[in-house]
Amino acid sequence: VSRIALSLPGALYVEQLGLFNIPCDADVPELELRIGGKGYRVPGDELKIADDSRQYCFLSIGIMQFAKSDGNDDATDGVLEEEVVALKNAAGGPAVSSPIPLEFQRSTWLVGDVFLRTRYCIFDYEHERFGLAELKEDLKE
Repeated sequence: VSRIALSLPGALYVEQLGLFNIPCDADVPELELRIGGKGYRVPGDELKIADDSRQYCFLSIGIMQFAKSDGNDDATDGVLEEEVVALKNAAGGPAVSSPIPLEFQRSTWLVGDVFLRTRYCIFDYEHERFGLAELKEDLKE
């Protein structure tokens, strides 16, 4: 995510939001995600979100963070957060206690509405699989 954002001139990470602030006139390149060997494209213009004033724009791809404290957690959560940070720092990479298995931590993306709104999504809980299909053009927005 950082590599994509920092390829855009003027991009600046806003930690409080977990998003990159980008110039509203930035030309965001298309993104392709490969899932099950098939490429799924997201147009660059769909990867940019703006506030109501159109003065502030953000790359709609965020960085996943786990065990972030908002100050209202109990003592156990605070200790756990410290342990996660220590493990992450010691490993020089993603925290090993995240909900994502270690072998997938460097290649996992959590996709949301920007990706899913133009696709049919089929979830097969019984067989622990899912499928994706492109919407017909006349059904997209």
